[in-house]
Amino acid sequence: MIVEDYASCYYEAQAGRQTPVTYEGKFVHIVGPQEEFLVLSPVELAEYHSHIVQRFSRRRHDISSIASPSGNEVRFGTPGWKIKGGGRFRLERDAEILHLWGSSRIYGRFDGSHLRHALKSTAGWEHFAIRLAEPD
Repeated sequence: MIVEDYASCYYEAQAGRQTPVTYEGKFVHIVGPQEEFLVLSPVELAEYHSHIVQRFSRRRHDISSIASPSGNEVRFGTPGWKIKGGGRFRLERDAEILHLWGSSRIYGRFDGSHLRHALKSTAGWEHFAIRLAEPD
């Protein structure tokens, strides 16, 4: 699994400050023909899960995306790419905890056990506690 975190796109590039140690936002789980992604975006950068999908496809030159007329939904136009759900997250880097919870109104609920297992074998994430519940 590849984790793409758009925190620096907001905190450093737009807000002009250092990325905080703990922050929250929305995420989507994306599966391609040969790769799998967990894409994290601070809440300030993505009001809707579709904004994350759109940013993801724009950052890659091999994937196209198609927005619905309302703009509330973005799907991939490139065959083999799928959105496997989404939700909310809280990342606590210093404590090495990633909370995943909720669901996306458009893309549905994510598979928490799959994401937990995939992250445990991802370099840099193997020591993180993956908690499938909203933080206290």
